[in-house]
Amino acid sequence: MKWSVDLKGTLSPLSILTAFWQKPNTIAYPAVKKETAKGYRGFHTNFLADCIGCANCQDVCMNDAIDMIKTDKEYNAKNASQCIPRIDYGRCCWCSLCTDVCPPDSLKLEDDYLNVTKYASDFLYMPKNKE
Repeated sequence: MKWSVDLKGTLSPLSILTAFWQKPNTIAYPAVKKETAKGYRGFHTNFLADCIGCANCQDVCMNDAIDMIKTDKEYNAKNASQCIPRIDYGRCCWCSLCTDVCPPDSLKLEDDYLNVTKYASDFLYMPKNKE
């Protein structure tokens, strides 16, 4: 009986060892942050000094990702309801409708996009206050 050895087939799994001497394709998270493209829709920011608490953002949100919460602090004298938006990023689809319907233009999307957590409650997010 004759044995035939397929040397190429036997050694081909070892070709992965060449990857040890190549530059990695990944980036070190969170030490290195990639630049976002122009017009990228990241996390929300809210200029609370301009927010009037109208809840248009909540009404237009098709995923019910925005709810208005009452605050003790008065950010704007025109905000009679003393409510500001809170966004559930577990539901948000970053469609930007909330920013389009904001009358004082206080709600914006910025280029910040990192939110890694193991707790679902951490996705309830108060937009950053930009003053």
